[in-house]
Amino acid sequence: MILRPVFLRLTALLIVAASSLQAQSPYQEIDVRDGARIIGTIRCESADLKSILAMDRTKDTDFCGTTKTSSRLMVGRNKGVRYAVVFLEGIVRGKKETGTMRPVLDQKGCDYDPHVMIAPLGSQLEIVNSDPILHNVHAYAVTEARTLFNIAQPIKGQRTSIKQMQMNKPGLVSAVCDAGHPWMSAFVVVVEHPYYALTDANGNFTLEDVPAGTYQIKMWHEGVQVTSVEYEHEKPKKYYFEEPYVMVKEVTVTSGETKKVDFLLELRKGNSGK
Repeated sequence: MILRPVFLRLTALLIVAASSLQAQSPYQEIDVRDGARIIGTIRCESADLKSILAMDRTKDTDFCGTTKTSSRLMVGRNKGVRYAVVFLEGIVRGKKETGTMRPVLDQKGCDYDPHVMIAPLGSQLEIVNSDPILHNVHAYAVTEARTLFNIAQPIKGQRTSIKQMQMNKPGLVSAVCDAGHPWMSAFVVVVEHPYYALTDANGNFTLEDVPAGTYQIKMWHEGVQVTSVEYEHEKPKKYYFEEPYVMVKEVTVTSGETKKVDFLLELRKGNSGK
């Protein structure tokens, strides 16, 4: 069963949400002295989530197993949400980029590690296969709805470097495995300024050295629930998910100040597991 209308609709929703991850103006690096610090936590207080996060593994089951918990919502201590992206939208002047220019996306235990990652503009992304089975990384530039790269890695320990020119536009990159592992998914957020943060295992984030001023601080989370499944030979071939969650708050900081900004991720109706 091919669900092309659903695919097109959900792709359009993802593109709209992905566009919110792009900076709006060219970024100018300056010397930030006595900058502010913004900290916070993303939390999800929903009830039992097991019923909406279970996914079948139907290939390479001897190694991958037969079921898994979706990586799309990982909740830690005090219901903190891992892998949410928090950033200052539209900031045009600030500190220099200090993130790694050679981030690594690993395929480990039939999942991507990390599930979501931040990569500075022009990074040389490295793809690694730590599993003794074939994986195929098919990555899409979401805002342009096009394939960015598509590589097969049949050998454990295999490494492939992605050309820097393929990571030269800010925005969202979605990665899936076309080797019969539709439960695998990852996102790479390509950024052109350093005021992006990824929440840790307990939902915490920090933005350092922020120039004094008033900003729009935005939270992005990929979305949780499976909305439909495409089958082939009675096995899942592709999962389709709800649109991402996006929330915005205004924050004003002064020099040397530490400001706390928290977000509550409230799952849409039908997603709470209740």
